Amino acid sequence: MARKKDDQGVRIQSGVRQDKGKVYVDELYFRHVDQMERWRQEYEYSQSVENALIGISKLDYEEVDYTSLKVRNPWNERTVPDCSGVLEKVRIEEERKFVMPIIMHTGLLVIFLVILLVSSNVIALWISGIGVVTLLVLVVMLLQKRHQEIERIVREKKKEIDDWIENEERLIKEEKEKHEHEEDERIKAIERLLAGDIAAIFAKIDQVLTAAPFPFHVSADIAVYMNIPSVKIWLPPKSIIPTQICSLQSSGRPSFQEKEIRTINKQYFELCAAISMRVMSLIYAHIPSFDIGYIYGMSKDGRNTECLFTSKLERSIVEDACHAANGLAALQILKATFDCDTSLSLIPFEFDDPMEWDNVETKLVRNVHVDVS
Repeated sequence: MARKKDDQGVRIQSGVRQDKGKVYVDELYFRHVDQMERWRQEYEYSQSVENALIGISKLDYEEVDYTSLKVRNPWNERTVPDCSGVLEKVRIEEERKFVMPIIMHTGLLVIFLVILLVSSNVIALWISGIGVVTLLVLVVMLLQKRHQEIERIVREKKKEIDDWIENEERLIKEEKEKHEHEEDERIKAIERLLAGDIAAIFAKIDQVLTAAPFPFHVSADIAVYMNIPSVKIWLPPKSIIPTQICSLQSSGRPSFQEKEIRTINKQYFELCAAISMRVMSLIYAHIPSFDIGYIYGMSKDGRNTECLFTSKLERSIVEDACHAANGLAALQILKATFDCDTSLSLIPFEFDDPMEWDNVETKLVRNVHVDVS
């Protein structure tokens, strides 16, 4: 007996150990799956950052055709629905309400008439006669009531439809007036922009640049005098460039390799050049009155502001520059001014205002600050 109890105890302990072992294995498995997922997310994040930086270098340039935009968009007036069938539908629905009462009264009238014709009993004759007269009066009253109710319902519905149609016509008129006003304002804004109105130019620049799809913050200070813009683009810090290259091993574990300083500097230079070219291509594509302009790639370190590169842009070569393979190639086409050391780290230098401004008074220069993204 004691032997059986010992065997049972051993089996219970063995089962407990097996359960604990199973729980431990399951825990290890879920930890492994969780670790693999974290590795995958880490790798995908690293790739997304690199791809976002590469995407900035894809330049494009297409001037806006303001001639076609000055053509008025036609007003597509919506029509008021035909409600003629509504009145007939209301009339039929109201007539249906009186069908059963009329049938019941008519049925009783027929019964009393039959009794009046075939019966020889005086009391039955009196009762049927009174019933016939009463029912005739009730049927006539019911028919009159039906006619009055139908006329009332149809009249009310007609007034409701007339009011609705009047309101719809008023709304359509207001919509047309709003459309015409918006078209007038849109065309006037284009005409002011083509005429070189500075307020229209700044409004268009702000509209275009704030909608530019940059994955990080970029801002620009734009000054204009004699229709010559000076665009200072405040570039992101170099820390935005990843310092490691991430690759995925066959085991699923990400592998990181340190980038060379020269590679980081070149990637940062390319990013700055691409940002500047994208900003200027947007400005030139939307502002037809700009033929000559200046671009300054600016960096801010604390309170210190530094110019990393500058270039003069002429409309005739902006399109060629934007068709270059990347930002650095575009700056070479523009013959940009910059200086860098052997590791391709940009060296700041002093810069001057556009030579065409010829030491103009500050109050004559119009300025605007735009947060690109």
